[in-house]
Amino acid sequence: MKYNTDVIFSKILDRYIGIEYGTKLRSIRFVRPGKQRMEKKTHDATNELERYFDGEAIDFSLDVDISYLSPFEQKVLMETRKIKYGKTITYSELAEKIGSRAVRAVGNALGKNPIPIIIPCHRVVAKKGIGGYSEGIDIKTRLLELEQVNANNL
Repeated sequence: MKYNTDVIFSKILDRYIGIEYGTKLRSIRFVRPGKQRMEKKTHDATNELERYFDGEAIDFSLDVDISYLSPFEQKVLMETRKIKYGKTITYSELAEKIGSRAVRAVGNALGKNPIPIIIPCHRVVAKKGIGGYSEGIDIKTRLLELEQVNANNL
C-alpha cells in the first residue's frame, strides 16, 4: 500500500509533525527542531491537528491503522483513545480498564503508540508524577498544558 505524508508545524511544541496515512491514519511523527520542512496539508487529520495545536478541544474521530501491533497493544491504545480532552488517568487505572494488572506492560504498549495525540497517550500519568513519554517529558508537559491540565501538580 502507498502511504502519503502531510507536514505541519506546531508552535507550542516547536516541532514539525509528520502525518502518515493511506486509507487510515498510520503514524504521527515529531521532527526535531532545526530541520526546515515544507508544510503539506491534505488529510483531515492534518486540519484537526492544527486546530488542536491552536487550543481547540478536538474529539479526534479519524480511522487509525494499528493492526500491525499485538492484540494487547491494540487493546491498550483503543482504551487510551477514549480519554477525553483535558482529562488524565493513571497507568494503573488504564490497566484496570482493560482487565489487566500488568501496569508496566501498559506503559510499554503506550511507548509503541504510532499515533500520539490522536491516541492521547500523553493523558496517561503516573500515580505520583507525570510519568514517561516517548517524545520526552517536555513534550508531554506542553501537551497537557495545552489542554489546561496542570502538569506541575501531577
